[in-house]
Amino acid sequence: MKWFIKCFKQYADFNSRARRSEFWWFSLINFIIAMVLMVCWIAPIVKMGIDPGEIDDMELVRATLGSPFLYLYLLYYIAVLIPSIAVTVRRLHDIGRSGFWYFLFLGGSLLGSIGSMFQETNTGLTILFYCASLAICIIFLVWMFTDSQYGENKWGANPKES
Repeated sequence: MKWFIKCFKQYADFNSRARRSEFWWFSLINFIIAMVLMVCWIAPIVKMGIDPGEIDDMELVRATLGSPFLYLYLLYYIAVLIPSIAVTVRRLHDIGRSGFWYFLFLGGSLLGSIGSMFQETNTGLTILFYCASLAICIIFLVWMFTDSQYGENKWGANPKES
């Protein structure tokens, strides 16, 4: 929990370094909180009934948009967006890479989204976009698991040595 709080204390710090433990503990706690809020939001909707034909469309919209957990989830997402990007950029700095490499990850996500748009019309293009997106995600994941660069780099001292 201390790493999660540390990331909020360094809310928009894009200039230093973050250890693997800081990044991964923040990511884990963030994931757990987001999933709890999402399950609390979706559970009543699922509980409404198994057969979608029996549910009135307006009733489903009211249940979806009327849930306070939807708004809690959106508020949480907005609150954690900047610290998530900041800790990722600091993690990239820790392995000696520029924070601009984060745009590679965003590009991979965008390719996956574009691939899903072509899903029914052009299967070859869809597979190409999905494969490119997967390759970028794997590269990024490997970087996030990479050990800190030893010594000082242009973003500061190694946090492990402090």
